[in-house]
Amino acid sequence: MITEPVESLMLKIMNQYNSQPEGWSVLTDHKGNLLVLGPNDGYMMRMIPINPQEHTGVGVKIDNPQEIRRFVDGAPSYGFRPLSSGQTKKLLNSFRQREQHRLVSELLEKKPLSIPELQKKKPKVVLGGPYIRHPDLSTISESQRLLEAKLKIESEKLFRKRYPLRASIYG
Repeated sequence: MITEPVESLMLKIMNQYNSQPEGWSVLTDHKGNLLVLGPNDGYMMRMIPINPQEHTGVGVKIDNPQEIRRFVDGAPSYGFRPLSSGQTKKLLNSFRQREQHRLVSELLEKKPLSIPELQKKKPKVVLGGPYIRHPDLSTISESQRLLEAKLKIESEKLFRKRYPLRASIYG
């Protein structure tokens, strides 16, 4: 299994998403792990934040993502959904009135769109997600635990290579 920098892996994932924006799930944990499950493929990445808008790290394509799909079974599909002005106002008001569960469920039933489709529509507001927060992705299976350990080592190597001065701060 060969790791790949997250920057190039994310481009592949976005191209796949744009060609088929339905059927995606994204899981994260507090350790910087990101699991992206598409309709046909899965990817596991270890992200190291550089600043709030930039990350580095490595990832791999998962050969058999079906084992992991049971964790997201029944969850709304991840994606980008344009919101009208009226939907945006309703959503913001629902947070004040604590009625957001029904409205968010309704909005997540909307079909997610590809990035090119969004660019054509030029919406003022886009609802992205949902991200499924998992306490520890390594507990999913033994193979996940082993994969996480490998990605941790490889992402730290890449971080030290690309950002040697920053890496020296952390020892």
